[in-house]
Amino acid sequence: MSNKKKNDVALENNVTEIDAPEMKATQDNVEIEEPVSKEVKPEVPAIDKHLLGYSLIVENGKALKLSPKTQNHVFYQIATQDDDESLHIRLSGNEGGGLHSKEWISVNAIIEVLDAMKDQPIKSTILKSVFIGSSTNNAAFLAAVLRSNEIGLLIQSEKSVFTHKLSADYENRKAELLNIN
Repeated sequence: MSNKKKNDVALENNVTEIDAPEMKATQDNVEIEEPVSKEVKPEVPAIDKHLLGYSLIVENGKALKLSPKTQNHVFYQIATQDDDESLHIRLSGNEGGGLHSKEWISVNAIIEVLDAMKDQPIKSTILKSVFIGSSTNNAAFLAAVLRSNEIGLLIQSEKSVFTHKLSADYENRKAELLNIN
């Protein structure tokens, strides 16, 4: 006899019939110790691992993306690093799609790059050097943040919507940003 047939026979031999009166008697003797509750527990928000070791100063910054074809925004956060109080910024999200790195970037590193560009047109790609991550949107999204009304280090150049220059009040804006905490 094959193994399959042996297993089928074994299963048939294990089936026990229970008559209706015996089943009813068993059901009547069941005790429920705790009432069943349909209470829904609230969801606990997930901890953003990127916030560990940082103290937020700006939690929900918002900047309009560079493209004139959209009214979508990119979102950012500004924080101090807990161990040395240095100021950092990160891209925290965006509307409409586009991947980006969520790493914290030193504001001093950004300012160092911008200070070297005085009186020159600036392309977003110059900001790639401050990122460890390599998403193609990082530099353009950061440029949009730096052009936001709240930060205002950059403005649109006369040449192109995608080219920037330092704002007329760059030095004042830089001092305000560095003293934000």
